[in-house]
Amino acid sequence: MDPRQQLTLLTAAMTRDALVATGASAVSFEPPVAGSLATPFSANGSSGYMAACPLFDVAALQGDGPTLARKVGLEERLHAYGGRDLVLWVPPGAPLPDDADHAAGQIADAARDLEVGEKGEVTFKVDVAVRKTGSDGSYMSVLGGLSQQWARFTNQVMGEYQLDASNIHRLPEDEQKVTQMVDFLVLVANGIRKEGVATTVKGEDTWRIQRLGGVEEPIVVCAPPTSVVDGRMVRRLMRRSLREAEEAIGGASGFRIASMVTLANSLDRELVTTALRGIDPMILAGWDYMPLLVDGQIRTLLEPSAPLA
Repeated sequence: MDPRQQLTLLTAAMTRDALVATGASAVSFEPPVAGSLATPFSANGSSGYMAACPLFDVAALQGDGPTLARKVGLEERLHAYGGRDLVLWVPPGAPLPDDADHAAGQIADAARDLEVGEKGEVTFKVDVAVRKTGSDGSYMSVLGGLSQQWARFTNQVMGEYQLDASNIHRLPEDEQKVTQMVDFLVLVANGIRKEGVATTVKGEDTWRIQRLGGVEEPIVVCAPPTSVVDGRMVRRLMRRSLREAEEAIGGASGFRIASMVTLANSLDRELVTTALRGIDPMILAGWDYMPLLVDGQIRTLLEPSAPLA
């Protein structure tokens, strides 16, 4: 299944679940065809179309041979481990694992107790480096996935430090686990006595997994690191994806759903909601529902209208 077809299946299944959660009945969709970002959709006794609107560069993924090969390899190993309805959301900028078999085993173990429709997390051990740069004050500069936590190190470390957490792309949802990570690195930093000395320890990069009904083959949602975008690019991709959705659906009758899908470190850090404010409202006209799918979660950008409501 090519990446475009996979995204259409993923967004259709998550959009179905989102509409069911709002009280819609008889919600279903047809299996998407290869290369297509749109598929027939039904709800509440009415029919229409749903279009997947990726807000990352799918073409870059399809043109990136090494990344695509790793993605396919990981999906094949997940299938071998029995994770046929598993979806793995790779955080922006994170490289796919070198050892697909080992990673697939970890993912399968993390998903073992999940029911269909449930979400979870899988952790991968990564290197984190701490360097002491001075003996005065109490300050730590932070790069990478812990950068937003820098203030929590202040007044705990004894001296000045640099923390390179570039290999951490996503933090766990459990705040207690984040606190434990911070406290551990404080201990590591305070154990460095001499200025200019650095040490490397193991941290954890935490990725989202979910079991999704209607998915019969594992899906790894990822993009090449170079395709990670800022808010301005998100608006450009949104306009482009909506134009492509219009072309894919054409003049078909019935309701129309534009399901946005993007990559972000968490739902709270997605850029789409803010970017939407800079979009011409006329571009959104004619769409009956617009959910945003990110990190295995759903946020409503445009509430369902009749007949979906």
